[in-house]
Parts: sequence; structure tokens; C-alpha cells
Amino acid sequence: MAKYFTVDLVMVASSYFKKQKKNYHPVKDQQLTIAAKANIFICLIFCLFWTIYFAFAQMWLIVYMDVFFTLVSLFSLFLIYKRRISAGILLSQFVLLVFPVIFCLFLDVATIDRPRVAHLFLPAGAILGYLNYRRDPSFLQVVLILLSIACFIFFSGSSFTIDSAIPLSENIRDHGGWIATCVATLMICISIYTMQLEIQIENSMVQDLRLALSKKQFELFFQPQINSSETLIGAEALLRWHHPDLGYIPTKDFIPAAETFGLMPEIGEWVLVQACKVLQDWNKQEETKDLTLSINISADHFMQPNFEQTVIDLLQRYDINPSRLILEITETIALINCVSMIEKMNFLSKHGVQLSLDDFGTGYSSLSYLQKMPISQIKIDRSFVQAALDDKRSNKLVTGIIKIGLDLNLRVLVEGIETPEQFNAFKNNGCTEFQGYLWGCPMPLIDFIKQLPHFNKKV
Repeated sequence: MAKYFTVDLVMVASSYFKKQKKNYHPVKDQQLTIAAKANIFICLIFCLFWTIYFAFAQMWLIVYMDVFFTLVSLFSLFLIYKRRISAGILLSQFVLLVFPVIFCLFLDVATIDRPRVAHLFLPAGAILGYLNYRRDPSFLQVVLILLSIACFIFFSGSSFTIDSAIPLSENIRDHGGWIATCVATLMICISIYTMQLEIQIENSMVQDLRLALSKKQFELFFQPQINSSETLIGAEALLRWHHPDLGYIPTKDFIPAAETFGLMPEIGEWVLVQACKVLQDWNKQEETKDLTLSINISADHFMQPNFEQTVIDLLQRYDINPSRLILEITETIALINCVSMIEKMNFLSKHGVQLSLDDFGTGYSSLSYLQKMPISQIKIDRSFVQAALDDKRSNKLVTGIIKIGLDLNLRVLVEGIETPEQFNAFKNNGCTEFQGYLWGCPMPLIDFIKQLPHFNKKV
């Protein structure tokens, strides 16, 4: 059965990915990368200039310091070129924090005639770190940002130096102060300009998302779900945004913005209505009347007042068997408001709606809430698939997850299956339901319907 779909779905996938010209998140990444590279390049030129200058002046301690920070900056630039953007920017932040602080404490000593200037590089690192934090939040990022701001305030408001300081000569500080001020200002301007562009992109995205709802630019793509006998049992409906200028935009590139600006309940409502319409149509056809349809429900949407009643009302309006609809929720929903969440889930379950716990094992998996929640299915995240084949510990972990699900009388679906080897491995471990490119990539409804006859064929 792994062979059916191969030719047709490769053509569908090829057509789909060719349409993806660009999207928002890579644009933001590109801007952040350019800003980081520009600031690091400026630092390199600045350090190289002073390395040569101090080498001729035979001030070797400063030369060694400049060489060290130059090498660190080069390595951070290398990380960014290797697409390890967060790591590269964190390293450059380290340079833009430690280098100015050392200079302020040991070399750039404020005098009555000339203030210190090395601390002016600190805001550039803080702004760059903030841009990176918006993209990839981390505790270390916050620490570096706060330290940069705190050090900037401290050195701006005091002339503190340590007793063993070796102040630079007035001649050096006379010209070097202006050079450092100009360079630091340029770096700050680059970072601020990048921040402005990111804000413009986000504002544009929100406007486009609102327009997408009114102009019906959203679509549902469908990915087959099969059982251990490789019989089609249903599909997962996946949201796609067909932007008139940018083409298809994956959910990972617009869902975070939709969540941030509170648009998910409205988008989720549209998905729910469309799913009900599809199930209504499927109920009229013999080959699709028994198929289930899974849709993802965001935390914001799920916790809306009367969400559960809205679902039941839609099912009744479109005359749908509630068991045909599967609502996929993430583990993080369980942490929002446990009591309210359980009440909503019990209401839906009593009315026949199936509930699935998505990405099980990647978040805050807990047997305590598994026992409380009336779920009928758990989904094992795709990140476990290949790891389970390559690593014995991962294999034991996945086997344990499957056993937990089966012991609790839950159906266990694994997503991200791409090879027969992966399918057989999870099947042998007791997994009962499967989803992945082995049987089909997400595709428009018309293409999904066209592929149905293939499931009746046997190898």
C-alpha cells in the first residue's frame, strides 16, 4: 500500500511547493540576519582598525584583546551564515557586552574634558538581542539584554573605574572617541531600522490576515490518515493561506502573529465551519461517509465562552454525526484553566465529539490530566519518528508512550511517517493509526477526493 499515491502525490507536492515564492517569517529572518551581519561586520572593521593602530603603538595587551574579540565576532558571523541565527546573535551580543564593559573599566576612563564612549555600543547589542528574542525567546537572551541595559545606565551615570585601570592617552581618546561614537551610533541606527521594518511587517500581516478572512483567501488542505491495515480512515484538515501576491503561506509563518493579535478565534471559527461543510458533503457519498476529519483547535479558540455549544450547534445545523469530527488540542491547553477546560471537553465528549491530544510527548505530558480528560486519541509528534529508529532510548520512550495510550484505551496515531521502515516499526510497536507523506502530503480537497480510488487498490 505504500506505493499508491506515489506518482500523483509527487506531482501535487511539486506543484504546491513551487507556488511558495516567499513568506513573512523568512523575510523577518532575512532582515534580522542582515542587521546582525552588518553590525558584526562593522565591529570587525572597528576592531581591525584599532588592532593595527595599537600594534604600531606596541600596546600589546589591547592588541590581544582586539584579536580575541575579532575572532569571536568572526565565529558568530560564521554561525549566522550557517543559519544558526540565534546562536550567532547571542555570541555577538556577548561581544557587544563584554568588550565595552572591559574598556569602560580598564581603558576608557572618563575625564573632565572627555567622557567615556565605549558604553555607547551596549544599546546596539541590547536592541539586536531584543529582535532575536522576538524571533526565538530564551532566558539567556533576556539576561544579556538586561545586562546590556544595566551596564549602559551604570556607565552613563557614573565615572567608575577600577584602581588598576590603565587609561588611554588623551591623544588617542581625542580622535578615538569620535570614531567610536560614530560607529556605535551607526550600529544603533541599523538595529532600530531593522526593528521598524519588523513592526511594519507585523502590521502588514495583521491587516492581510483580516483581509484574508473577508476575501476568503484561507483554504483547507487534507492529509490522509490510515490504520494498521493501510485502510483510509479519515484526514486531517490543515489551514493554508493563499496570499494573492505571496502565494501559499505555511501556518508556521502566520499563526504566531494571529495568536499574538487575537485573531485565532475568528480564524478557528472559519476552519470549524468549513470542516462541517466538508463532513456534510462526505456524508452523502458512500466512499467518504465513514471518514473522520481532524482539525486543530488553538488555545484561544478553545477557551472562548460557549465554544463547546458552538461546535454542537454547527454539527446539528449541518446534520453531522459528531463522532466524525475530531478536535485536536495541544497539551498546553491543559495548563490554561484545567477546571474550565475539563468541563468543556466533557460537554463535547458527551455529545459524541472526539477529542485528540496533539503532539503528545513534546510538552507537559502528565498521566494525571490524561486520566481526567475525556480524549479518545493521542498523536505522537513527527519529531519522534526517525529518532525512534536511530536511537534505542528514543525507541523505548516511544514504545512507552504507545503503551500508555493503549493501556488507557486510547487510539494512538503517529504523524510524519515517510518510509515503509518507519511504518512497520511503529506498527510493530502497537501504533494503530498513521499519517504522513508515505500516503500523501496535505492537498486541496479536490485532489484528496481524486486519490480515494487508490486506497481500494492492493499492492
